[in-house]
Amino acid sequence: MAKTKLVPAGQLRSAGTYWISVGVMLRSGGDRVLQAPLERALVASPRHTFADLALAIDDAFGRWELGHRREFVLEDGTRVGEVSAPERRLAGMLDYRRIRLQRLEGGERFDYTVDDGEHWIHECLLVGPLDPDEVAPDRPGHPVVYQSAGRVPVLRTTTPAEATKP
Repeated sequence: MAKTKLVPAGQLRSAGTYWISVGVMLRSGGDRVLQAPLERALVASPRHTFADLALAIDDAFGRWELGHRREFVLEDGTRVGEVSAPERRLAGMLDYRRIRLQRLEGGERFDYTVDDGEHWIHECLLVGPLDPDEVAPDRPGHPVVYQSAGRVPVLRTTTPAEATKP
């Protein structure tokens, strides 16, 4: 696996042609705070959008219902997400289909939330530049996972034994 090191803010953009490593940790969902860490490391081009990153995070954590509201909150308080609804546009949210990841600085922390009724909250960290040939030599058209830890939680309201009872 490729190793990345944290790059201080302000130095990332001077790194030349690069891709970036984004660490993502699933913190909570609904009223549950997860005990076991669920982490993914994604590689992305700075030219990818926050919408691209949102879909990659959803895929990385096994989320297949994609019709829910998504929002990133950057370290400076900037909100980036879906802005189709007039209320969100008025609230100052930037369109995540237009804002590129190159906006982020090395070491910047930000949150990603999916509101599907469970309110999944992910803590993200822009680790720094990464040689894409080490982890994704085919240079995919979207961010992809290159490292993971922990299993995706399976949320059940019934046990398998309860599901078979008449």
